[in-house]
Amino acid sequence: MGGETLIINNAILNGKAVDITIVDGLINDIQPHINTSLLPGEGQGVRLDASGLAIFPGLCNMHSHAPMTLFRGLGDDQPLNVWLNEYIWPAEQKLTDELVYRGTLQACREMLASGTTAFNDMYFRLPAMARAVTDSSIHARLGLNVFGDGGELDTIDELMRLGVPVSIAPHSIYTVTEKGLRRCADACKELGLPMHIHMSETQKEVNDCLHEHGCRPWEYLDSIGILDKLEDNIIAAHCLHLSDNEIRLIGDHHVTCVHCPNSNLKLGSGYRFPMLELLDAGARVALGTDGSASSNNLDMIEVMKTATLLQKGWRGDPTVVPASQILQLATLGHIIAPGQPACLFLADVNSLSDLVYASHGDSVRLTMVDGKVVYRR
Repeated sequence: MGGETLIINNAILNGKAVDITIVDGLINDIQPHINTSLLPGEGQGVRLDASGLAIFPGLCNMHSHAPMTLFRGLGDDQPLNVWLNEYIWPAEQKLTDELVYRGTLQACREMLASGTTAFNDMYFRLPAMARAVTDSSIHARLGLNVFGDGGELDTIDELMRLGVPVSIAPHSIYTVTEKGLRRCADACKELGLPMHIHMSETQKEVNDCLHEHGCRPWEYLDSIGILDKLEDNIIAAHCLHLSDNEIRLIGDHHVTCVHCPNSNLKLGSGYRFPMLELLDAGARVALGTDGSASSNNLDMIEVMKTATLLQKGWRGDPTVVPASQILQLATLGHIIAPGQPACLFLADVNSLSDLVYASHGDSVRLTMVDGKVVYRR
């Protein structure tokens, strides 16, 4: 921002109209009314009139495959193994750097337009993805997808110089060998990077693991030393089919479990995500869309609604996971407060309840990343 002051007037925050000043990408002050004549700088800064709009911290999509905007609608209404083997993986063999760049750029634009200011991804051709992330000004961590014995790790030193944060992302325990998983964990430990992996997504995955290894997926990871090596530096997507012992293991190691309800429902993977049990055990919980080929959109506002409704539904309790809690999970606990990065969005709603239960991404009118307006309707 170069010292420039930005002033948001009349935004609704927690039910009250406020003025917010932003300096150098950080929220500087929040007051019912700020006397702009006392602000430094010629013209007292750039003004944004937010009358009638509510303000929220930017959403974080913690599990996505951004280039898969190219595959939206491909293989709909198929089970996961058919969807992957007969539709997605053959299509991915035809991707080029330019296609990955364009697919990622489209994903970034869709996320910004629906209030998402950061995302955590898992894919390949990361230099092309990094170019799209930089061009769109969104925050991202890009995961290097690993299969088999982990030959993809030979490029990790180069990828760490991209200028965009990265992670190591073994696809799953059924597509990566024990040797590959160990290599991924060793590299994560050495380089201080998180591991991002699909875990316990389907009952078939659990059954196959029991047949092949004599234990459940998280018990398998524990048996080969992955959990003790990485401790709280694992991001695991899905985590639907868990035993009590697995929940204990996940909690003891403070794993971040990413719930992707829309994708799970569409692929028929399951719906009883043990959110409260994981939190009680000490795990972290976040939300994600998954890729556009399985969720068909990247709308985190829609994800919030689906996630909380599922918890209320299968538990038979309308009071669990209220709107305030689901927003906290969707923003990783970020808040609108002085000293915080100005990663936020303005939506045409009256309250948090309306945002979660009565709207979608198209209610977003403005999105800001580090004090820079990156989307405006």
